[in-house]
Amino acid sequence: MIIHRSAAALAVAAALHAPAFAADAQPEVVVTASRFGDAESKAPVSLTRISREDIERSGGASLPEVLGMAAGLDVRPLSGALGIDTVVDLRGFGEAAGSNTLVLLDGQRLNPVDMSGVDWSAIPLQNVSRVEVMRGTGGVLFGDRSVGGVINIITDKSGAPRASAGLTLGSYGYHRVDVAASGSADATYFNIFANYADVNGWRRNTQGDQRALSGRVGRVLGEEREVFIDLSAYGDANGLPGSIKRADYEADASRARSLTDHQKREGYRVSPGLRYAITDTLLLEGEFTYNSSRQNAVYGGTPYVANRDTTAFTPRLQWRHGLAGLASTTVGGLDVFHGSVNNVAMDQASSQLSRAFYLQNTTSLRPDLHLTVGGRRQIVRQHAEDRANAIDGEATHARNAFEAGLAWDLDSRTRLFTRWGQVFRFATTDELFGYDPLTYAPVFTGGKVRPQHGHNLELGARYKTADLMLQGTLYRLSLTDEIGYNPITYANENFDRTRRQGVELEARWRALRSLELNGGLTAQNARFVDGPYSGNAITLVPHLKYRAGAVFDAGRAGRYGATWNFVGKRRFGGDFDNSKELLDSHGILDLHADWKLRDVTLQLRLANATNQKYAPYALYSSFAGDYYFYPAEGRTLFAALRYNFR
Repeated sequence: MIIHRSAAALAVAAALHAPAFAADAQPEVVVTASRFGDAESKAPVSLTRISREDIERSGGASLPEVLGMAAGLDVRPLSGALGIDTVVDLRGFGEAAGSNTLVLLDGQRLNPVDMSGVDWSAIPLQNVSRVEVMRGTGGVLFGDRSVGGVINIITDKSGAPRASAGLTLGSYGYHRVDVAASGSADATYFNIFANYADVNGWRRNTQGDQRALSGRVGRVLGEEREVFIDLSAYGDANGLPGSIKRADYEADASRARSLTDHQKREGYRVSPGLRYAITDTLLLEGEFTYNSSRQNAVYGGTPYVANRDTTAFTPRLQWRHGLAGLASTTVGGLDVFHGSVNNVAMDQASSQLSRAFYLQNTTSLRPDLHLTVGGRRQIVRQHAEDRANAIDGEATHARNAFEAGLAWDLDSRTRLFTRWGQVFRFATTDELFGYDPLTYAPVFTGGKVRPQHGHNLELGARYKTADLMLQGTLYRLSLTDEIGYNPITYANENFDRTRRQGVELEARWRALRSLELNGGLTAQNARFVDGPYSGNAITLVPHLKYRAGAVFDAGRAGRYGATWNFVGKRRFGGDFDNSKELLDSHGILDLHADWKLRDVTLQLRLANATNQKYAPYALYSSFAGDYYFYPAEGRTLFAALRYNFR
């Protein structure tokens, strides 16, 4: 039943800071910069907000595709339009991107304790209200894995009465069906989203399917007070074609190295929580999250069965107060996280217990000058065992993060900011295992692999009016003991010092009432600065990446857009000594259009319109003496029809 709009529904939207009814008329709410919803954030951070409208008009078939709209974010799908195995990279981490870019769902971690990657299938695209991409470290507020930045996927929690259904058809047998509904009765609200998609695949053995069901039930207890529970069940299955040699890539990029490798995952997530205003100035929020998933796969003819279970407890307080007569806000909280992986097929098991306390304060020294300082202490205990090889090891590590920053509002449109921070990352549970370089026997490396740490410095500016937004950041990230896999020693180890520095630019301009132009550019340099690879570029990191787009709104005649994404040349994965050739650059043109007639929306999207041949990920194997490519899809057409019920 669709419930008519009521005062309770409006109260829910206000309580949750969800701009559900008049998004353009409300201030932009930012959560990631403080872990609380702030309509006027004073944080000195470089942040991109991808709105629901941005998502809808992009025509993206998957959430990873949508993320490509943020400047500086490198999106690398390995196989298929569903984006199941996509890796995202902030600030140039290349092969280690998945361990240095933190992905959150409503503030809760999606990164597993091992290196298996994010379960993108757990997030129906219709459920996403907006995405906040915070570049640069989130070390104080989020800790481990956030060295390059934080991606916070924020779902619809408004309870606004609505319902819709959509059907998408595309090339290579692509189908997607999704439904969404939400509403409220008195002080109780709900939303539910369901999604199913499948595809035959452009390459051989890239068939796949995705399914997800998610929702929230909540009850408003008063102004700034509510309890809720988030629930989701998800799964995916897909073929694993693997990489192909250069000769095969050049002859026919649709080939597969394996026609039989495949994987299947299923899982569920339960997250009860509360938001409770203790006083007018003291706000408590917190969640208890349990996520369980099961994976069955075949790699190279070898079965792989893994069970993953994670539990998180994340209470936090926001205190708005006066400090020496100055407006000030303090945020503090605990992050307790336990994750385990049981690799049944290989008779291996590993676990990680993490405990952290953080405190961050922002004080307005003047009405136009805001100082932010904070710190975090995180302790991790890791255990790994390989029963088949009699390995049983345990290690405990602790690290601190600090941050200080200034934001200066020159006027209501212009902000300058700078921040300095200390960052860290702990090894994943997969990185606790290695191989003896002489006997190739498995060994426990957890006691030898030290946590990586370093410092991040940023200078930035933002200018925003109703028709124009300009944002730019200069950054320098210096790391000691960076963790990575060395193909020469066949082990996960600590590298010598590395440095990443560059500039990120973003712009959005409503040039005419019916024409919007947008774009982003990243010029970066990621290198080793010490050791045997001193001066060498870090692999899979392009020096130049940019995006340019335009959207023309012709009113009843439809809306039309085009986006050009360019990724420059970069070193092949595994080419640490930089002695091999460069992976080719590529530019991809996407076209999209949509038409609305009352409650019906029709959308067309032509991805890779020029049928560019490219590989977002490729590596060099010193063992085989050859290059291996993961080809991207060629030209692909999608047509979507959506009906919004009244």
